[in-house]
Amino acid sequence: MKARLIEKDDVLKIVDLLREKYDVIAPFSITGRDTYFETVTDSNRNDIRLHLPNPFYPPKRYVFPHIERLMRVKTNNDNIDILVESNVKPLAIFGIRSCDLAGIGHLDRFYLGNAYRDCYYEARRKNLFLVNMVCTEVGVDITEDCFCLCADTGPAAKELFDLQLMDLGDVYLAVAGTQSGEEFLSNPMFKRATEKDIELRRQILSEVRKSFKDTTSWFSATVRYISRGSVLEDTWEEIGRRCLECGGCTYVCPACTCFTVSDRKIGDGEVERVRIWDSCALGGFTRMAGGFNPRKAVHDRRNRRFYRKLAHYFIQRELSMACVGCGRCATVCHGDVGMPSVVEMIRRATAILDEK
Repeated sequence: MKARLIEKDDVLKIVDLLREKYDVIAPFSITGRDTYFETVTDSNRNDIRLHLPNPFYPPKRYVFPHIERLMRVKTNNDNIDILVESNVKPLAIFGIRSCDLAGIGHLDRFYLGNAYRDCYYEARRKNLFLVNMVCTEVGVDITEDCFCLCADTGPAAKELFDLQLMDLGDVYLAVAGTQSGEEFLSNPMFKRATEKDIELRRQILSEVRKSFKDTTSWFSATVRYISRGSVLEDTWEEIGRRCLECGGCTYVCPACTCFTVSDRKIGDGEVERVRIWDSCALGGFTRMAGGFNPRKAVHDRRNRRFYRKLAHYFIQRELSMACVGCGRCATVCHGDVGMPSVVEMIRRATAILDEK
């Protein structure tokens, strides 16, 4: 591991260097749990926070926008002009957590890993620089709902970052993951790390891993039950009864990929096509043009959500579960059917059946 040290008073100089080339996004805090990602400006630069609860609204929106214009169509007499949107600026996300990094990795495999590549996603991804922040402060970075350890995505990312920072107490340890990250480490503000610093990193991570709850340690059993279709119908119905169909779990999930496309008039003879995040929790998600809905019942839609995230077929195709262990779904769900609860419900109900 090629590692460097940077003083805490100098860490925001990384942001300053990034701003010379990129628009920089970073995490901020208002009070308590109110945290968010925002564009860095001269006025808010000193308010950046690296230790804070992970914002609910995931940073995936900077590479896969919540609402994105794909093209405009103009008509003038017999002429039709199709204007494809392609104005993508270089962007850096400073302080992205390991779970959110894994979410972007999942989006990469979904949108770029098969025969058909999404040109809009690809353009944004190629212009993205990622500075990962390792979670080390229990109760601040790591909350009761976090389970990245069970999803094998954290607390320290192993890949996908350009630069990784970890708090060692008095200094930050910096590690490069790409050639672009290596270029940053050549800056004189970085000092060479010693084997003692690397060992301290190992010790801190070892202690941090002990702080996670084990409520989702049954992931492998649930993957098996869902993949072979042995989850009881009563279990799905109970999950469906708890679901309020708000879509919150989808909108805060770093790994959800679903969207819908809408054409709308924006002027005289002009129409735009936009892509908008969609949610399998919503009643219209599977509704067909003729009005028929094959998944009208709530529990059928919940079935589909967790099958899509945990079934072996999709794990084999995309090389990971569509869950990164961030815990956002567990936090925002009013019916307590976030991923940890569903994993436990399926595991318990199906295990009881196996014992009979």
